[in-house]
Amino acid sequence: MDTLFLSDIHLTRERPEKLRLFIEFLHSPAARRAAAVYLLGDLFDYFWLGNDDHTPPVPQILKEITDFTRSGSKLFFMRGNRELVMDRGFEALTGCIMLDDMTVIDLDGRKVLLAHGDVLCTRDVKYQWYRRFMELGFIRKLFLSLPYVLRTVLVNGLRPMMRRSADRKPPEIIDVDQAAVEDAMRGNAVWEIIHGHTHRPAVHRFNLDGHAASRYVLGDWYQEDSVLLCNGEGKRLMSIREFLATS
Repeated sequence: MDTLFLSDIHLTRERPEKLRLFIEFLHSPAARRAAAVYLLGDLFDYFWLGNDDHTPPVPQILKEITDFTRSGSKLFFMRGNRELVMDRGFEALTGCIMLDDMTVIDLDGRKVLLAHGDVLCTRDVKYQWYRRFMELGFIRKLFLSLPYVLRTVLVNGLRPMMRRSADRKPPEIIDVDQAAVEDAMRGNAVWEIIHGHTHRPAVHRFNLDGHAASRYVLGDWYQEDSVLLCNGEGKRLMSIREFLATS
């Protein structure tokens, strides 16, 4: 059976065509009959406000995911940098199964490491400090305890500043560090890793301690879109339209 991996979909009302494409994907027979669908973070384009988030199109997205899981299809979700404050309540909202970052799964008899990808960008020191701060349990609880309107104001105020900061960073800073990738793979005793975050879809082959290793990078949905199709025949990175047309 097929196993499907997606990341960095960045759904927003500003790109309704991508929202329609994501819904079409969830409704497709190919996705419904897959062994599992993995969303590896940044499903939303805006910072997650909490389980009471009703910023359009969030309610519609949650309904579509819920319909997907209620149909009997299995969906796993890993938080990305847009969902750092998301808690396990998201499982109850949607019926998905939440995964911790850096989770090892069995995929067709092989151990594979899954990550959103941001923790591997170790050269971006300021971001790593920010991520660790936002991951603190009391910070998450404090933010989610604020009135919804205040959370919205805070996020909307921070968005331009964070965008400017990202735009000023050189490409090598915001890409993953190969040494961090190899350390993560060694630490989890795997030869394959699948991640997103960098918006640079590719398949990287390299040697790790005398073993053939692979790093599969999922694409974002800003301009293009991608899905990694995995089955007994191998792994194939393809566009959503190609997947829908050939599956």
